[in-house]
Amino acid sequence: MTEIVKGGNLPVPGQAWRIAVVRRAAGEGVPEVEASALLLDASGRVRGDGDLVFYNQLTHASGAVRLTGRVRDEDQRVADWLEIDTERVEPAVQRIVITASVDGGTFGRVPGLHIRTISATTGEQLALYEVDDASTETAFVLGEFYRRDGGWKFRAVGQGYDSGLVGLAEDYGVVGGDPEPAPDDEPASDDEPAPDDESAVGALPEAIPEELLAKVREAEAASDDEPAPDDESAVGALPEAIPEELLAKVREAEAAPARIPAQVPVRRPARVGPQSDVDLFGEDFPEFVRSGRGAGTLTVDVPIPAGYVLVDSARKGDGYFGVDSLDEHGKADVLLANTTLEDHEGRGLLRHDGRNPLRLRVNAHGSEWTIAVRPVSTVEELGRDARGRGADVLLHTGPAGLLSSRLHTKFGHAYFHVQGHEPGGRDHLLANVASRLPRDARPLPEGPLLVQVRSAEGDWSLKVRPPKENRFWRRAAR
Repeated sequence: MTEIVKGGNLPVPGQAWRIAVVRRAAGEGVPEVEASALLLDASGRVRGDGDLVFYNQLTHASGAVRLTGRVRDEDQRVADWLEIDTERVEPAVQRIVITASVDGGTFGRVPGLHIRTISATTGEQLALYEVDDASTETAFVLGEFYRRDGGWKFRAVGQGYDSGLVGLAEDYGVVGGDPEPAPDDEPASDDEPAPDDESAVGALPEAIPEELLAKVREAEAASDDEPAPDDESAVGALPEAIPEELLAKVREAEAAPARIPAQVPVRRPARVGPQSDVDLFGEDFPEFVRSGRGAGTLTVDVPIPAGYVLVDSARKGDGYFGVDSLDEHGKADVLLANTTLEDHEGRGLLRHDGRNPLRLRVNAHGSEWTIAVRPVSTVEELGRDARGRGADVLLHTGPAGLLSSRLHTKFGHAYFHVQGHEPGGRDHLLANVASRLPRDARPLPEGPLLVQVRSAEGDWSLKVRPPKENRFWRRAAR
């Protein structure tokens, strides 16, 4: 291991590293310490709130950086561990800053603070930097990894802040917004049905005959000169035993069309919302559809202008299925599909530079697949709510609000991620949850915005609500 002083730097070879933020365990006057990381672009700022990896957001959307856990030893030392996989670091990310913050104290009361970098492949100790000048600081930039001459280097920074993690992160462009779920977002049970199940709109009892439900639907479609919906004659003299709340749920279910992920190779309806909104993301081009079996590499042989591109994928069978775009050097760039579920259908999103032909790599382990590359003009509109399964992309054209999202799954700890993309390339993290019953609620910016849903399994639902107060920095329950 090479020990370096503040301002020192050295190359860190390899493609994956493990980083430990080590200090004395909290207690007896020593405050609790939390490690975090920020992914920065060439301007030295984050591209959106999703570029902060911290206690409420343990994994970056790219999978390149994540907090993996906390370890204590018999010598009363504790370490927060992070992992960085440079193969998955997006080209726009030029620096990865490793930070630490304290809760209820200062770093002057934290002995033994240091950062270690270890090769995840060989276990070799690459770098060690000890902080020996801490005093009243409540946050520290300990070190940073940065690109240089086609590789990566590590620099010992040792810059302190008196404003805690919030002030430090805001200096790098993190705005933060994570409101509480709306009051009617009740916790989902372990056996919660999928959204396309009739019980997902209020557990309709089997005792209500289908003819009666048909009359409710017929009444909702009646013309303006028919009796008002609250008149019993409007639905054929509904019996008093049926509560109004139940009828309201039937009406709500009928008014909310379900969303499904892309059906490959069937093309989606063209043009939704104001045409100018979707045109901001990319121009039209002829769609490209190819089918195959097993692993392979595709070159899209239709001209694709610069802008956002939709990549639909379908696979028959089971086993691992993955689709990546490739950069000009033939290395994986954007992950577009990643699942082990049987009979996958999903939609990915990437931003194409328009200069080079788009190339895709498919890994399907012998199963049949179909890939379709389509313009963003074929995307569906989010509206007030949407439902679907797997990966999808929707267009938000409305005002700012709050996006409540939920993944319905019977699997173990499932990962659910929703990200918004502005026409100019700025990203907004709208959901990032790995739990037994993933659910989240975060501010939704004013449209136009491409809303990208990433989910390996399970049915999901999105609902747009009025905005609420900012609680991004509230510590999640452990």
